Amino acid sequence: MNNTCENTQPIQVECRATKDTAVRLFIIAAMLIGMGVYCFIDAYVRDKYPPPEAWDTEHINEAAGYALNHFGPYLFLPVGLILIVFAIRSVTRRLIADEDGIGYAGKARIPWSQITSLDASVLQSKQILHVRHGRDKKLTLDGYKLSGFRDLVAFAEARVPEAAKREAPAAGPKQDQ
Repeated sequence: MNNTCENTQPIQVECRATKDTAVRLFIIAAMLIGMGVYCFIDAYVRDKYPPPEAWDTEHINEAAGYALNHFGPYLFLPVGLILIVFAIRSVTRRLIADEDGIGYAGKARIPWSQITSLDASVLQSKQILHVRHGRDKKLTLDGYKLSGFRDLVAFAEARVPEAAKREAPAAGPKQDQ
């Protein structure tokens, strides 16, 4: 026999970010930083690409090699570092839903009473839930980016006012009548 009560709801649901999006950003950042370092070494350490004789179509290969290796580090390295910052920020994000409301840690939470509707039209196909609040504001919850997404959806459905549930469109494809 199981001694646990099946109808108990958690007091708080905390969804951490999944690692998938951050891993992709880290890989792209590493590639950009590697390209920047390679271009820097080729252009300035080895002095492999001298300026072209002329900037015309006859010398397009020399001009392209010179431009890539002399200006590439100034483009690739900063963009790679910016992507590392975005990756770190995406890994450290936490979505918290409790009795007071729902929102990301460190930001203002949306009280359950201010939620006007739950748009679950693409919940089954794409695991995306739009929480509409205020006049034209919405919070997009993505199952690909959040761990514990199913618990969060169940928690939100239990807390949202009944009027907001009635306004939510039916999940699934639209049918012509």
